[in-house]
Amino acid sequence: CEVTPHHLFLTEDDAQRLGPLGYMKPELKPASDVEALWANLDVIDCIADDHAPHTLAEKQGDDPPPGVPGLETTLPLMLHAVAEGRLSMDKLVEMVDSNPRRIFALDRPPETYAVIDLDHHYAISPDGLQTKVGWTPFEGHDAVGAVRRVVVRGQTVYKDGQFVGGERSPRLILA
Repeated sequence: CEVTPHHLFLTEDDAQRLGPLGYMKPELKPASDVEALWANLDVIDCIADDHAPHTLAEKQGDDPPPGVPGLETTLPLMLHAVAEGRLSMDKLVEMVDSNPRRIFALDRPPETYAVIDLDHHYAISPDGLQTKVGWTPFEGHDAVGAVRRVVVRGQTVYKDGQFVGGERSPRLILA
């Protein structure tokens, strides 16, 4: 089974504070449920970002869609949890890499990796995100880790906050 960062780091109190921005399915639960998830990570296979890139206009409209953006905040939130001792780095790697590859029968792509600065601590802000949604339910949350470089099949595609490299490939690259 999987768990999302929003169900590990947010509660029903956050949903009330966030209003339509906190609308998701399944809905956020009481703090006791969040603690139960943390206490039972040993039976959870994967962390899934459940990225739903709805804009502020969509979320604040008359019929807001469920879901929250999570692509860029998942790893920094989980690395902060590692720094706090809530889970080990080995368990995190298992949940975001090893188990998904095993479950979906994916080979590890050759020469594919990310370089992450684990000494970088910060508060999450929508200003620092690359995605175009313009908001995050995790604004102000403590985070650890800055992606310094991403290499996909031997080609650097991201370095020091900028996407770099050759032409974009129209094919799906499973990294």
